[in-house]
Amino acid sequence: MRKKAFYDNISHVINTYIKKINSALRDFLTDTNRRYSLRLISDALLLASKDFILRKGKRVRPLLFVLSYKGYTGRKSYSDKRLFTSAAAIELLHDFMLIHDDVIDNSSLRRGKPTLHKIFDRSIRLPDKALIGESLAIVAGDILFALAIESLLSINESMNRKENALRNLVQTAAYTGAGEFIDVVFGHRTIDQLSEQDIFLAYTLKTAKYTFECPLLMGAILAGTPDQELKKLSQLGLAAGQAFQIYDDFLNLFASKKTIGKPILTDLTESKKTLLVFKAYKNSGRNEKKRFRKIFEKKTKTLSDLDALRRIVIKSGSYDYCLKKMSSLQEKATRLCNSLKMKKAYKKALEYVIFKLSPSSMPFNP
Repeated sequence: MRKKAFYDNISHVINTYIKKINSALRDFLTDTNRRYSLRLISDALLLASKDFILRKGKRVRPLLFVLSYKGYTGRKSYSDKRLFTSAAAIELLHDFMLIHDDVIDNSSLRRGKPTLHKIFDRSIRLPDKALIGESLAIVAGDILFALAIESLLSINESMNRKENALRNLVQTAAYTGAGEFIDVVFGHRTIDQLSEQDIFLAYTLKTAKYTFECPLLMGAILAGTPDQELKKLSQLGLAAGQAFQIYDDFLNLFASKKTIGKPILTDLTESKKTLLVFKAYKNSGRNEKKRFRKIFEKKTKTLSDLDALRRIVIKSGSYDYCLKKMSSLQEKATRLCNSLKMKKAYKKALEYVIFKLSPSSMPFNP
């Protein structure tokens, strides 16, 4: 009973932080509009970007930023408002990445609503009926990246700490861009031309670094955390991020549209070469591989193709392999978390978040 009350309290604190993050995003966008007169430049730019940014989301990145800063700071008093505005930077970086990713993948939905380039196509009417949504979305994403830098600098810390945190943000953006680059290249290679190492490289660059490692490091750097702790946080972030990506792959292949907020055939239609897909192919016999490739390489896939692929993933042992891999990474992240010299309450909250984002049991039946 006491343990349940403890975790209920953690959940309440996290939900409170998420509300503060959302408020910080709204306030920052309002202030940005006032300073840059975005509405005078283009109503569509302001309204569409605001709609995209404020959509319901986990806010995991700014949440990790806040937990890390609060867990390590030696300050007895500081501005919560400035902290949460600074944390919003990593959410703006995330939106910048999502917008570009949606253009590259030609996705139509994001978080259950139209992607930004689709909104621009519908809202901006031109005399020649040209569709310029993709071009405008790329520009809007670039603007958000610039605003992320401005947002980060809001916190009341020394310029040296801000510079180091900003360097980490910029490095992460570069790594994530490199991850997107190789992801596009891998998308045009056959599954025979890839290795498990290739897949984990993409997972690390595209997800683990900017979803977990970056926010944890930025919060800790701003709090003045020693290098030894930063090294542990980096290892923790990469392990938790890889586990999170594997769990996301499970959701994309086995969950419902309602659960993931996008069409369930999205990753299959795009022929995403995930660890689940890779191991299923590698573990299959000759005839099963032919059947697999016939389905996987089809340009237009159906729900029956999805069901067939699910059966191959389970039969091949890929489902169990990936579940064990995810659990192993999660356990590594938990061990590292327990070894941190962070304030106990925030350490427990961090452990709670890691578990919630990649639980060892699935919310669906394979």
